[in-house]
Amino acid sequence: MPDASLGQACALTAALLWSTSIILFRRSEALSAQGINLFKNVSASLLLLLTLPLFDLGLDTSRSGLDWGRLIVSGVLGIAIADTMIFGALRRLGAARLAVVETAYTPTIVGMSVVFLDERIGPVFLVGGGLVLGGVLLAQRREGGRSDAERKADLQGVLMGVVGIVAMAVGVILAKPALERGHLVEVTFVRLVAGVAGQLVWITLVPRERSALKALRPSPAWRTLVPASFLGAYVAMLLWLGGFKWASASVASVLNQMSTVFTIVLARVWLKEPVSRARAVGAALAVAGAVLIMIT
Repeated sequence: MPDASLGQACALTAALLWSTSIILFRRSEALSAQGINLFKNVSASLLLLLTLPLFDLGLDTSRSGLDWGRLIVSGVLGIAIADTMIFGALRRLGAARLAVVETAYTPTIVGMSVVFLDERIGPVFLVGGGLVLGGVLLAQRREGGRSDAERKADLQGVLMGVVGIVAMAVGVILAKPALERGHLVEVTFVRLVAGVAGQLVWITLVPRERSALKALRPSPAWRTLVPASFLGAYVAMLLWLGGFKWASASVASVLNQMSTVFTIVLARVWLKEPVSRARAVGAALAVAGAVLIMIT
């Protein structure tokens, strides 16, 4: 069985690639959140379908009915619902402010892993996790007050982000037992196909959502959608699930949270956003916390 350090490396690399894809997805706002998610999931499913033969893999017909159910429900929750909600929040909040909402990810995963997976966390983990969460919150602290009108306008985006994060957390915790018993590529493919199927059912039942199908037609938006989907839904998805397969859910989730810090850095480099002292200090704290977790 691979060493836990492999799972930690997967989780951290997934965070970096997801941050990169988020900035690219941010530039694809001509399409709806549902459309962006559908394009991402369909393209990643096709890439994984092409990847399966490289590992001499097909669908695992020996999988138990319970594990099939886990993966299907996980795909619908964690991909069809969660990612659509997150893209909706991205549209309303922007990449940097969405990162504030995403700090709910780690405590949600850790809490669920303790309750449902019987994982144990020690004092060093709590210190490291506290540094990561404290760092990302400090890094995202907004300078100056916001008006009541702005706060009300943000509420919908915040709620969508929280719903997306919780659905993602439930989905991955639900899938973890089946993930540990299956092959990473095949399990990722099954979850993605389940997510696409869930989206198509919703689009069929809700006429106003049918405009999402336009995302599958070639358009200028593909210039950012194609690389974003390759990085965020194909490579990062494999690495993200690899983190949960080979490391504990608690450790993987904290390292995933580093995506917030990566987003700050990439936004500075690509979007020329200023980096305040609070953001710089917060980033340093989060990195220190992640390193502490990795060496324990």
